[in-house]
Amino acid sequence: MATVNGSHQIVVALQQHGQDMEREVADEMAGLAQRAVRLMQRLAPKSRSTLWTSIAAHQNSEFDYEIRPGVDYSYYAEKGVKPGGKGLPRFFDPASASIVDWLKSHPAGGGKPKRQRAPAFGSKAFQAAMLDLRDRYEGLAWHVRHHGVKAQPFVEPTAKEMEPVVLQRLNLAVRRVLAARPDASGSAA
Repeated sequence: MATVNGSHQIVVALQQHGQDMEREVADEMAGLAQRAVRLMQRLAPKSRSTLWTSIAAHQNSEFDYEIRPGVDYSYYAEKGVKPGGKGLPRFFDPASASIVDWLKSHPAGGGKPKRQRAPAFGSKAFQAAMLDLRDRYEGLAWHVRHHGVKAQPFVEPTAKEMEPVVLQRLNLAVRRVLAARPDASGSAA
């Protein structure tokens, strides 16, 4: 294993092992990001299927990953909503799109959604389906205004659980590179 004692040796070691170390750390970060995604999906509330399926890792740079849900209501699922507040946005507001999608995936009266063709746009059947969806949305909005939403944290517990794992795995990745290469003085470890 390569050992480094002084600042000159650190510079030499990074020059010799820099690309290998960057590659190993980048590979480890990619694996850790996917592991964090799976953990967050496991902790997310399952009744909101659009929430846990929207959780993904977004790579901002080689070493920077952002793991987050892609639906608008994820903050309210994480933190909850107190009763007596403003409630949900209006039905036709674009901010309500993810909640409307969730309502479309959960039929009225429970049960599994039926696989059937959507009614033609502008038809009476389409208008009836949209009125039913709007009524269900308004009922949900009333319930949120009067009863609130219980917090179901899934982001914060994921961060707390993954922090020590990330530090440990990155440390091991650096050690693997140093163990696989000769040390800074040129002799094998």
